[in-house]
Order: sequence, then C-alpha cells, then structure tokens
Amino acid sequence: MTVDLNNRVITTVAAIAAAGSLLAGCSPSDRPTAEPSSSAQTSAATAAALTFDNAVVRAKEAGEEMPMTAIFGTLTNPTAADITLRGFSTSLGDARYEIHKTENGVMSPVDGGLVIPAGESVELAPGGFHLMILDFPSEIAAGETVDLTLDTDAGDIDVPGVQVRSMSPGHESYGDMAGHADHADHMNH
Repeated sequence: MTVDLNNRVITTVAAIAAAGSLLAGCSPSDRPTAEPSSSAQTSAATAAALTFDNAVVRAKEAGEEMPMTAIFGTLTNPTAADITLRGFSTSLGDARYEIHKTENGVMSPVDGGLVIPAGESVELAPGGFHLMILDFPSEIAAGETVDLTLDTDAGDIDVPGVQVRSMSPGHESYGDMAGHADHADHMNH
C-alpha cells in the first residue's frame, strides 16, 4: 500500500509538471510573463479596505473669486482596524488638495488626517467633513467625471469616475470668504 501511494504521488507530480510545461510552451515567446506589480497587489488588497460610496464632485465655473470646490460621499471601513485618510489627489492635475471640516460655519483643514474607525463609516457632506480642491481656476463641469486617489495608511485606493454634479452650497459658501476663517491665509501662501 505504501508503494502504491508513493507511485500515485510521483505520477500526480509528474502529470502536473508536464501540464505546466505544456502550458508554458503554448504561450507566445514575445509576451513576457511577469509577476503582478506590488502596486497592483497593493491596490487589490486595499480596494476592499475602504470604499467611497456615492462620491460626487461639486461642479464649479471657471474664473470664480475663490477657485475651489469639494468632494462628498461616504467612506466605509469594513476592516477590523482603523484607517486614516492622509490626503488625496485627482485627475484634474495642478491644484491643492486638503481634507476639511466645517464646525459652526467655519471651514478648516483636518490636521493629522481623517480616521475612519474599524467597521464604521464617515460621511463627507456640506457642513461637515469634505475633501477640498483648492487653487483650481478652471471649470469643472457638471456631467464630467474625475478620477480620485485616496492616500491612506493602508495604501493608495483608486476611485475612478467620480461624477461631477451641480449642487447648491451647504452650510458654507464656496463663492466668497464668508465662513472661511483660515482660507484668507491659505489662499495667500
């Protein structure tokens, strides 16, 4: 019985090796077979770590006095560990990107990042936490999409195709300095 089991194991290993050789021989020699990049593995691993549901960019016209707008939605952390959103970038290119909060009508940057507790969600909404796009004078037209990359302590998370929509202001104004205590200093730096 021992000899029979050993013969089966050897036969199975040989069959697997032969199948692997056969498959390798069928692949075109001009196409490299590479391991997935570590960034692709990181994106795949972190994609499940944090989701950004109902994400939307507030549309803005070109040439506004305060060249800024915001991104809203719900960040959900289904993991067993807190995740900190340290920053973000967009496909819009040159702009200043900050995480903000509004308290008592006063908007200010969030120092140290935004923590999304384990198993919980954080809503990004007018009058509360939100992602700010600053120093961007060009139009961001309703109907367009913007790609977003979230910089978290769990790695970068790509959020493609965030819709741009016309939205009325919330509890803060984006068209003038009212309610922007820190922005007079931020905009001059």
